Amino acid sequence: MFILGIHFGHNATAVLLKDGCVLGCVSEERFNGIKNYIGFPYESIEYLLKEFNLKKTDIDYAVLPYMNAAPIFGSEEKKKDFSSRLLTLIYYPVSIIRWIWGNIEYYLPVLRPISLLSYNICVDIGARLTIKKQMDYIASFLGIDRSKVLSYDHHLCHGVSAYYGSPYNKEDALILTLDGEGDKLCATVSVVRGGKLERLSETPIGNSLGWIYMDVTRYLGMKPGEHEYKVMGLAAYAKSYGIDKVYQKIKDLIALDKKDSLAFKSRFDTHHTYKYLKKAMVGFKFDDISGAFQKLVEDLVAKWVKAAIKKTGIKTVVAAGGVFMNVKANLKIAEMDEVEKFFVFPSAGDESSAIGAAYQAYLEHNPKAEIESVSNLYWGPKFTNEEIEQFINDNGYDKKYKVEKLDNIAKKAAQLLSEDKILARVSGRMEWGARALGNRSILANPKDSDNVRLINEQIKMRDFWMPFTPSILKEREKDYIINPKGIDSKFMTITFHSTKLAQKDIRAAMHAYDFTIRPQLVDMDYNPGYYKLIKEFEKITGIGGVLNTSFNIHGMPIVKGPKEALEAIENSGLEYLILEDYLISKNK
Repeated sequence: MFILGIHFGHNATAVLLKDGCVLGCVSEERFNGIKNYIGFPYESIEYLLKEFNLKKTDIDYAVLPYMNAAPIFGSEEKKKDFSSRLLTLIYYPVSIIRWIWGNIEYYLPVLRPISLLSYNICVDIGARLTIKKQMDYIASFLGIDRSKVLSYDHHLCHGVSAYYGSPYNKEDALILTLDGEGDKLCATVSVVRGGKLERLSETPIGNSLGWIYMDVTRYLGMKPGEHEYKVMGLAAYAKSYGIDKVYQKIKDLIALDKKDSLAFKSRFDTHHTYKYLKKAMVGFKFDDISGAFQKLVEDLVAKWVKAAIKKTGIKTVVAAGGVFMNVKANLKIAEMDEVEKFFVFPSAGDESSAIGAAYQAYLEHNPKAEIESVSNLYWGPKFTNEEIEQFINDNGYDKKYKVEKLDNIAKKAAQLLSEDKILARVSGRMEWGARALGNRSILANPKDSDNVRLINEQIKMRDFWMPFTPSILKEREKDYIINPKGIDSKFMTITFHSTKLAQKDIRAAMHAYDFTIRPQLVDMDYNPGYYKLIKEFEKITGIGGVLNTSFNIHGMPIVKGPKEALEAIENSGLEYLILEDYLISKNK
């Protein structure tokens, strides 16, 4: 059975599932070059079908990870179909009505139920009509019967991805979802007992911890929905006395609901946090603001997890949703005495909800079947040496740069890294998600802190306070990270405290101020080629890890293949590029 999961929204994504196993998963931004692209993932679907030799009509079911959608369609339909524009005309005015009521409710909290009602009207009138149009469009695009296009509750999809994607998908577990919003909700608590999933609690939109953090990101002059990780990185630099002053102003913005300890309750509709920030945060330093809101997230999420464990008695926790991209909050959860096992679905934002939707459709039609837990994320395109050689020659790069085909590319790469050279690597199938996991990465010697400055100035143009991360040999885990519960860290979903040896050996690949690490642990089975490279580096230097950051120019998606990689080389200070067994050097 082939199931195609499609996410239209922020960072549009398509996933192909066969009999419960992910064959491929890619985001549209990697194909069209538009970071966090919103729209229909045409090229992603085309790649999946071509890669696995399928026709559109071979798809048994196509699924969406939401029941209520904004008016987003394929670009072709926008041009042809007046009804899509009509739905937009319906949807946005009702949204504006909700916004107006929300502003009134900000000053008169007694009117909050009217604000919520106006939002529900918006969803019922606009979004439900929209998703019907989206489903019709998908059926037409694929040439399949309309009955084969399905949609599922957004937070159910997040929860299903977290549970069935985890290594604990054959045991009882506590499932947490937490994001900005989706299908009228922003958080849920569910359990799986005896193989049956039951939702225990849900938090209505308007009480969103995710929205609060987004508005802080906006207030600090960054891009909401994208730069929250920058706020998290900045927070560690704040001093406790500065954090405490801000925290006193914000601690009652949101709390656990007194009527339901598994849900959140905010002081006012969290879509209007920005209005509050503009008044309450005047005179406070930017780093103290970051630190206080990071503390708010960490403290509140920890209380929420503790309450859920107390109520259910289940100490195995799995999680998904955009807020769980906050790796420092994940560390807080992992350290809790109440938590025995912990798994966060990789790239836990809405792009992963398409995977959950595909899982749910498969289980719905095969109730006794098993889902294969996620063991790697190398789900995208790969390129052969022959394809690479032809591309280099056809585009004249062999005349412009030094091009070598090497029998032992891992050994040469390790040698360059030991000499403090910075290189980019494109090898094997492209990894899916927000984190580069070695196959589309920029690599450097993790001991030399000057490499951080060089990468930032010449290539990444990142904010000066943002840390880099390491890829570490699995067998060296205890040398570098403190992980007493043995929490899996293949996908960079959580930070850990570092050891003294790590602070010596991989100083450049951790947070410069608090020495925390967001590692990728690598073994031979997980990624043989990358493992060999790190192992060769260890032979030369004694260091069992390398600095790893995503291979992209600032503001651009992670590169897909030779074309994007060579364009990045030409437009940055990078001097060395590995393309499978080829080494491209700028200096001949």
